[in-house]
Amino acid sequence: MTRWCVLVPLKSLTHAKSRLGHLPISCRQALVVAMARDVRDAVLSCPAVEELVVVTSEPRLHDLLSAHGVRFVADSPSDSLNQALRRGAASCRSRPDSGLAALTADLPALTANELEHALYLAVHTPTSFVPDAGGKGTTMFAARSSEEFLPQFGHRSRARHIAAGAKELLWPGMMGIRQDVDTVEDLERAWALGIGQHSRAVAADLTAGCSAP
Repeated sequence: MTRWCVLVPLKSLTHAKSRLGHLPISCRQALVVAMARDVRDAVLSCPAVEELVVVTSEPRLHDLLSAHGVRFVADSPSDSLNQALRRGAASCRSRPDSGLAALTADLPALTANELEHALYLAVHTPTSFVPDAGGKGTTMFAARSSEEFLPQFGHRSRARHIAAGAKELLWPGMMGIRQDVDTVEDLERAWALGIGQHSRAVAADLTAGCSAP
């Protein structure tokens, strides 16, 4: 059974989820942390995962996301998202035959079973990815070896991953792993799928205002 090092990148909380800018900054920050906690819990509950590396230069996230099985790697202020992920990948302590998977931190409806199925499919191709619910972006990129780990996250990343030869992973009923959250409407869609306990608590408080994470 192939084991995986999963990399989750996170920006500074100061600039968290700017597209939710109409919400108070405390709400945006609380939601970012809550979603990352739910992603962390799903990843750590997945039998195919050997280690979880959170790539961030935000010191507050160390305390907020700390858990047994989580390791933190600092990115550089000049790093792009893909550079930060490659920096994190270089630090993975997994066995040489382990795979590498980058996963976005804004997937509150992700489940361990869904992630396990995605990684099972990823074993059978050198590189692969999961498209986001909108069909233009990416929520997961996986490579069976460090040499093939060349993520293409960013604007219209689905098209770039396809152009780079990565296989698109799709199967019936997969939604939690695809539903990322950039807007309130996205959060409502994720809620309908069933979000994790941390995100559920914050989402329930959005109308009343949020406390800092």
